[in-house]
Amino acid sequence: MKKLLLIATGGTIACRETENGLSPALSGTELLHFIPQLSDFCTVDVCDLMQLDSTDLTADDRLAMAQAVRRDADQYDGFVIAHGTDTLAYTAALLYHILTDLTKPVVLTGSMLPMGASSSDAPRNLLDACRVAADGRAGVVAVLCGKILPGNRVVKFHSTQIDAFLSAGAPPLGTVGADGKVRWDVPAAPPAPSAPAALDPHVLLLKLTPDLEPSFFSALHGYPKVILETFGAGGIPARLEHAVRALIESSTRVYITSQCTAGGVHLHHYAVGRRAEALGAISLGDRTTEDALAAVMCGEI
Repeated sequence: MKKLLLIATGGTIACRETENGLSPALSGTELLHFIPQLSDFCTVDVCDLMQLDSTDLTADDRLAMAQAVRRDADQYDGFVIAHGTDTLAYTAALLYHILTDLTKPVVLTGSMLPMGASSSDAPRNLLDACRVAADGRAGVVAVLCGKILPGNRVVKFHSTQIDAFLSAGAPPLGTVGADGKVRWDVPAAPPAPSAPAALDPHVLLLKLTPDLEPSFFSALHGYPKVILETFGAGGIPARLEHAVRALIESSTRVYITSQCTAGGVHLHHYAVGRRAEALGAISLGDRTTEDALAAVMCGEI
């Protein structure tokens, strides 16, 4: 029988109603009480790491999750992280890069309704996550609504509906059926030989808008790294060219990603894209925003 560790971090899945609205309250052990079926295929220990709304999570909190996994990597067959849905995609992407060399499964899950609420998705999601962790396939994934999503492709596209997540730019890795069986549709990738040596959270993500003032960029001069979320296949508007050039010349590394959910950046297609290349901006390809941020924070690009 597989031995798992549940790392509880708060989120809607652990929430209870208070006078100030929903707030995380349930411990990991209390969450497990709602899914007695676990005893059929695994044993689960609990690490109550934190109890936060995922909106409040920082890079340090995500690093603490990674450290909790590494600390007990030899003691467990797999790990499940119960997490809030609002920033689950950011955590999944960062852990995907930080734990790239791990040979154990790390499965993130959460819910759109609290555990114990009427018609809540929490019991299924947590049970499915444990099934995937017990299945033994290494890597960081998210499991929600029966879908197994690669950690670097997770996107939350809806703020309220139960099926709120998708795999952007790539198909889901597999599914967990109503019968509880884990089915993989995409072959497993081999673990990378090493993890990032350091994590630098000093990365600013800036969404371009059609009328963004060029003068805005002067406030960013010297900031270590800036990701510009640009339009379509990527590029720098002509009226911002001088401002972005000055930003790069100030020693700021500038990266380009797309506001589109899929398709990615192709700077060679249009003049605006070639203009960005000529300025020294770095394409982030078809990465999701969350994955782009994680890759830049980890110094991979």
